[in-house]
Amino acid sequence: MRNKSLTDQPDGPPDSSKSQSTKGILNFTLKTSLAGLTIFLVFLIYSSNLEGPFVFDDGSNIKSNPAIRLTQLSWSGLKDAAFKSPLPNRPLAYISFALNYYFHSYHPVGFRLVNILIHMSAGGFLFLFIKTTLGLPALQSRFGNSRWLPYIAVLIWLIHPLHIQSVTYIVQRMNSMASMFYILAMLCYTRARLTQSPTIKWLLAAACLVSGILALGTKETAATLPCFILLYEWFFFQDLSREWLKRHLPFLIGVFILLIGVSLIYLDGHPFERILSRYELLNFTLTQRVVTEFRVVILYLSLLIYPHPNRLNLDYDFPISHSLIDPITTLAALMVIVGLIGIACLLAKKDRLISFCLLWYFGNLVIESSLIGLELVFEHRTYLPSMLISLMVTVLADRVVRSKYLKIATICAITMVFSAWTYERNMIWSTAVTLWGDTVRKSPQKVRPHNNLGNALKSQGKIEEAIVHFNQALQINPAYAKAYNNLGTALAAQGKTEEAIKHFGIALSINPGNAEAHSNIGVALATQGKIEKAIAHFKAALNLKPDHAKVHSNLGAAFVRKGQLQEALKHFQIALRLMPGDVQTYKNLQICLKLIKQNKKLN
Repeated sequence: MRNKSLTDQPDGPPDSSKSQSTKGILNFTLKTSLAGLTIFLVFLIYSSNLEGPFVFDDGSNIKSNPAIRLTQLSWSGLKDAAFKSPLPNRPLAYISFALNYYFHSYHPVGFRLVNILIHMSAGGFLFLFIKTTLGLPALQSRFGNSRWLPYIAVLIWLIHPLHIQSVTYIVQRMNSMASMFYILAMLCYTRARLTQSPTIKWLLAAACLVSGILALGTKETAATLPCFILLYEWFFFQDLSREWLKRHLPFLIGVFILLIGVSLIYLDGHPFERILSRYELLNFTLTQRVVTEFRVVILYLSLLIYPHPNRLNLDYDFPISHSLIDPITTLAALMVIVGLIGIACLLAKKDRLISFCLLWYFGNLVIESSLIGLELVFEHRTYLPSMLISLMVTVLADRVVRSKYLKIATICAITMVFSAWTYERNMIWSTAVTLWGDTVRKSPQKVRPHNNLGNALKSQGKIEEAIVHFNQALQINPAYAKAYNNLGTALAAQGKTEEAIKHFGIALSINPGNAEAHSNIGVALATQGKIEKAIAHFKAALNLKPDHAKVHSNLGAAFVRKGQLQEALKHFQIALRLMPGDVQTYKNLQICLKLIKQNKKLN
């Protein structure tokens, strides 16, 4: 038996510090790898359609919005983008569009890359918020060891097919960016409450305030943020204390008054008039909208659970509820909503996280699913509410599925299915024809999809097919001015000028404020050589829409034909200022300048 020397290592367990260090490195490597794979997966899903066209409200807010055409970085240019755009209550969104335009004009790739980046950032902030929440003293005993729950919840949320409309639909950056700042504000508040350092606490509180302001400056739905910060404080830091509510009642009343004040500012101090005025343009009343939204909120829940691409639609033809029992599913939907909110209240003490997630869902749908006169259904409205629904479903599934291997198999299956569905749905958005064709298939009796599909077909030169859909739109709604106007442009493309002018005239008789119809009549009259009448219609169009670049260009061309070159030059210059880089206008400008030069030589 050998004697131990002084250099021999003693028998016993391995060095625990080395073991912990190795374990920490492995955990960090695994987490970093998973984060990288998630980013790659999300980018892969959405990058399949970077070149897709601007569609629907992208037109009025981006493509036809001269305020965002930033040619040099300046405070005045950014200010114009913020407050001279169609929705000046959302200045930050328009500033982001203006910066996109500044760097790459109207190339859709840049716009969509920013949207994808915003979506990923929102997912990152959501992960940190969920992780921080599960580590709170009020929840740590129950979720302290649930290291994977935040990742799984966020993964499912990031790849969910329902969010196509908030990411691929460019203008809905308004929605996704507001949600990103919203969840960042919640994260900053939570971290501020947990930190012991006064300096860091105040910095985080300031970051929370700034994030909240940025969210509100991107979309008005962020107005619910103070309510959820207070609810979060009461749920997770104050242990649902009634005494705390009583002590802070003046502060709570102050927050309520602040929210009313913000609402009055957004509604120009006349809330009832502004809300009711919106219904003049809709085919349903305020009461009908409110009761219909009960069913819409349940539809959203069903789409979150089963988001098959065949169920998703850009423009739903959703049946209106005329009362709580017409149809009877309205009452059933209301009972489900009341039941779920009741469950949330009953669970508040025993299962606080699930309770808060349910209240988060319904509370963040209140603004767009209640009184305000908006379209009945849009999928992007689920983006913020679904953040914690994803967490709730993940937590409940974790409780039900006990086997570790079955959990892994379920997560993998959901990831593959949702990724495939999102990819498939995203490809539908790759062209205007496929998008509106899909919408027409799902909403065959709705006028707008037929009209927009007709426009998409017309832009591809498929005039006969376009005319079929314009006529179908008019069969559904014979008073739809846009369809008459678009049918006129299709007929004009076929050389049927007189028939086209007739349809433009009908569009104007229905809607005298239709600048496009005036412009189109002007173009048709110019092709007939009726320059004076054409100029009159171009001027009428500009009276209605002074910043219409195409009309300025057409008016300039008409003045050239009339020999009024200086007038023509003025309108070409305005057109290029409004739409820099327009090739046809630039060519017309060069012709005009050449004619002016020739006239000077002759004189």
